[in-house]
Amino acid sequence: MMKFVKNLLMVATTALLAVGCESNTGGGAADTVSPKVLEAFAERFPDAQNVSWSVKGDYAVATFYWSTRAAAANCSAWFDNIGGSWSMTKTEVPYSMLPQAVKSAFEASEYATWQRDNDVDVLTRSGEVEPEIYVIEVEQAEREMDLYYSPDGVLVKTLADAGPDYDYGDFIPARPVAGVDEYLAANYPGARVIDVDVESEGTEVEIIDNGVKRELLFDRNGAWQYTKTEVRRSELPAAVTGAWASSQYAEANGYRLDDADYFETASDGTFYRLELESRNGDVKLKITPAGELSLYEPSFDLGTGGSGAVDTFIAETYPGAMILERDSEDGYLEVEIRHEGHEKSVLFNGAGAWVKTSWEVRYNALPAAVTAAVAASEYASWKFDDADYVETPDGAWYEIEMEQERPEREVKLRITEDGTLLA
Repeated sequence: MMKFVKNLLMVATTALLAVGCESNTGGGAADTVSPKVLEAFAERFPDAQNVSWSVKGDYAVATFYWSTRAAAANCSAWFDNIGGSWSMTKTEVPYSMLPQAVKSAFEASEYATWQRDNDVDVLTRSGEVEPEIYVIEVEQAEREMDLYYSPDGVLVKTLADAGPDYDYGDFIPARPVAGVDEYLAANYPGARVIDVDVESEGTEVEIIDNGVKRELLFDRNGAWQYTKTEVRRSELPAAVTGAWASSQYAEANGYRLDDADYFETASDGTFYRLELESRNGDVKLKITPAGELSLYEPSFDLGTGGSGAVDTFIAETYPGAMILERDSEDGYLEVEIRHEGHEKSVLFNGAGAWVKTSWEVRYNALPAAVTAAVAASEYASWKFDDADYVETPDGAWYEIEMEQERPEREVKLRITEDGTLLA
């Protein structure tokens, strides 16, 4: 009898599939939903209504309305289209239903004054990862940001401009190579895994360790390469701040701290990396806990760590580029490359779309038309601070930073190569 009921469920779901399935294959194993998936879905969500299906890569994705005793919401669920196993479910809950730790963390964050969406996405995932992640959508002016929180209120990820069609597909954790799980258990017992990305250069794992977010990189064979932990200025040891203060890159010489990270590495010991900004250009310092200072040079081949679209864009747009580093910058994926003699910063939004590329330009390297435009502007008497060349989907220009000492003011001028001053 049970087998007969299952068959009826599969027939019913297949009928829904016939009218509601769209193919979005992207290289998956099949362009139709497998019977294993249909059976697994019927067992996991027996009361699902208005079901429609799509195939995305190796996953079959169901979009449906699901009623439970706790809530009723529009949902989506991801299944491995080959084996039929469930991978992730997205549901919606009102902000008021979030854990208090999440609400408290958000309301104390820099985004608390942004306009918040009342509906919050809850991601429930399979595997040895943090079981639930809460995604709060906020916007301010023309900026949109997705904030990912763990149940205890740790902000584990930010994504800028992911777009209304973003479906969280790349947040399904990959299966790490052998050795990664053993290393985590031995070195970070009790840590919760947030995300696992397996790329050509190795495996990147994000964890929460005693309330602290850390990023680990393993090579292709599962050997640990480094652990990176973001630190606040107040957490820098006195030997580190002292070495910085006594260097040519000190704050007294106009260098400002933008970011700081603590690295534990397999090949280069431990050190702090300080990212500094100044009118003389940006610089990265490597300072050991004992205060030994040098310029930071990446010693790891990090790759892009992004989607195939990111890899393809860099390879096609900047042929021969060397990947120096990748990181998160205000919710964007920032890929730093060395190309044609310049160190360039390439930004991608949460949907993997290219946003802009920029690199520093010295004043004496600016085109004559650009310097002439500055001289003819109302800021001609101001002091030159910095210049970047910026490429975007909407065009390219030079971004000139000018400053005035009394009263203290700053301005950024956007000037095209032919000297046109943009608004």
